[in-house]
Amino acid sequence: MHPLIARFLSLDAARETLRKEKAGEPLDAEEQLFTATAVKHPQQRSEVLGISGRKLASDAQASLVLLAAHSAALAVGQDAKLAAATAKAREALTSEGATEEETDAFIASILLEEAFGYDEEVDSFDASFVEEALGEIPALAALTREGVDALMLKFSQKGATDLERTARAHIAKRLFDIAWSEGPTPINTEHLDTLLESDIAGETEELQEARLRATVELLQLLAQQGLIGPMRLSRLRAQLGDEDA
Repeated sequence: MHPLIARFLSLDAARETLRKEKAGEPLDAEEQLFTATAVKHPQQRSEVLGISGRKLASDAQASLVLLAAHSAALAVGQDAKLAAATAKAREALTSEGATEEETDAFIASILLEEAFGYDEEVDSFDASFVEEALGEIPALAALTREGVDALMLKFSQKGATDLERTARAHIAKRLFDIAWSEGPTPINTEHLDTLLESDIAGETEELQEARLRATVELLQLLAQQGLIGPMRLSRLRAQLGDEDA
């Protein structure tokens, strides 16, 4: 988990920082990023400030997560290790028509994935994984509907049997529908969980094996295309129970 997310997921820390800003008190570098983010998201700022007591309403909790994640998205742009990858990712998204708000949200989603998407130690920040995920963005941003269709066709035609070809066509369409219905984004474990539950579990053993194999092979193809990095590929294959991950 990025340190800035960890810090500002605390309601007390968030409210104290906003209080200091209003009072004109000095702010440290992280607090400045948080208050800058709060200015850009006045509704979420108001929801965080309006909460009393220790129990958060669901919408206020969501606002706190958004402000923390977007603050971290600003921070990685200033990080010596991640600044170059962040700049390239932002440039790629902007060149494809993304607004500043959409770009911020895209990068924030990567930081939330790193924080909560895997069984990793939350007290540490996996900067290498985030750097890799940021590096996936240019290829994802440039992927068109025609490009997705071409990937699906290329993948579906390579099966050795009718069962394999059918499984490949089904899995490619379903995974792309699940993960990319609103545009290409990094494929994550939630996408795979949905695929497993809706399209693999409950089928015959033969069909389960064919679709699981097709899923692994599709992930490998996406990695070859630069749409999935090595660390992400390993984590996704492990999610599928692939012993070679």
